Order: sequence, then C-alpha cells, then structure tokens
Amino acid sequence: MTVITSSQVNTELGKQYLFKLCKHFARKIPVEFSETEGIAQFGQPERPLGQVEFNADAERLRFTVRASDEAAARQLQAVVESHLQLMRKAENPALDWQNIT
Repeated sequence: MTVITSSQVNTELGKQYLFKLCKHFARKIPVEFSETEGIAQFGQPERPLGQVEFNADAERLRFTVRASDEAAARQLQAVVESHLQLMRKAENPALDWQNIT
C-alpha cells in the first residue's frame, strides 16, 4: 500500500530552497531536479522508504511524499521538516501534511 501526503510552504524563495534541499540530499541518495521540480529517492534499493517530490514556483514550495507505509511517510515528513528548518532558519518547521490517498 502506498501512502501519499502533501504539504507546502508559502515563500518567494521556493526555487532556492528546492535547489538547496535537492543538492543536500543528492550527497547521499539518488536525486533528480531542475529549477522547479525535484525527486529524491529515500531508502536502500532492497528496502525503499519512498520518495519526496518537490515543486516550486514564485509563491510556494510544495512537497509530495510517496511512501511504502504510514511509518515511512512520517519518517520522510520529519526529514523534510528538519532540513527545511535548517534552510529557512524557521522557528516552527512543522508543515500541515494532508493525506492524498
């Protein structure tokens, strides 16, 4: 069963955050990205956790988590939030995650 959740942060710096997050994750995991979109694959080939999709425009940065189960989804959400906090230096990095499926 695939679990899909989504969230976003409203910011004019979405493209910059997308670039920084994807470059950071690419040091350890497979990541593909452009100026406005990115996909990061988390886990090991024999035990994938899931992926995070990034989509940025002039007003926001959106995240979509596609995970193997609820626990993996929560883990990927926490990874996104903690790394976003580092990039933004935000006091409250918690995102409002919505279930898509």
